[in-house]
Amino acid sequence: MNDSTKPILTEQSQPQQERLFYLEFRLYFLGHANRSDLQKRFGLKESSASRDIALYKKLAPENVVYDYGIKSYIPQESFTPLYAYTATQVLTALTHGFGDDYAGPKYPEIATEAPSQSPLPSIHILAALTRAIHKGQSLSIEYYGEMKGRKELVIVPHALINSGTRWLVRAYDRLNQQFDDFVINRVVSTGGESDQPEVAELMESDTQWNQITEIRLKPHPALPFPDAIAQEFGLRDGVLTMTCRSALKGYLMAQWSVDVGSSPATEPGKFEFWLQP
Repeated sequence: MNDSTKPILTEQSQPQQERLFYLEFRLYFLGHANRSDLQKRFGLKESSASRDIALYKKLAPENVVYDYGIKSYIPQESFTPLYAYTATQVLTALTHGFGDDYAGPKYPEIATEAPSQSPLPSIHILAALTRAIHKGQSLSIEYYGEMKGRKELVIVPHALINSGTRWLVRAYDRLNQQFDDFVINRVVSTGGESDQPEVAELMESDTQWNQITEIRLKPHPALPFPDAIAQEFGLRDGVLTMTCRSALKGYLMAQWSVDVGSSPATEPGKFEFWLQP
């Protein structure tokens, strides 16, 4: 096939691109793909699935070869993906099932477990919060605090937060006149959307949220083999440098087992990192 007749990936339709992407994903990360995979995923007829595979072979002739033993296409050693992938995208697909559609159940492609899972928010509470965020409105809530019990609040929410162990909403608290984080599963009930917020209650006025902090972490000195941490996280010059919103720094320190003391603790194994002063 000469260059003038070879199909061009970017000229394919969106539905076609989705099918080609799924086909390549299975080849790249699962090691095989066939017509039935496309048929089950997209509800295609056998002839349509065959055309998709033929198109992929024209786009990337050096990528696949048919294995008659398993009756599937497999990647060749010369395989070079047509699409770009991110680790987050791949791990999400492998863990929860592929695709962004909601018709039908999702099944993981390979066995994957996540022992530290965030309790999922109540859907109707979540919906009220996200509506208020999207519309830029305040919201009355009944909130169950661990120190003061139930209380009525009016908040102006502007973002959701996954701390690694819980889902929270970042919002302006009119009672205490400050921005704070509220655990979504502690919201007992919500009222209707209220008035339009003042400028001082909006995200752009949330100083801690908008301030980006640089964090420098070192393998904890008490570890017997700190080079293991350097290898795992790809440290450069023995330091892991990250940035995060100042409002989220505490969550990051807890999630990454960081010793935030001015002098590192002497107990080995309690921390993996030490926050460089």
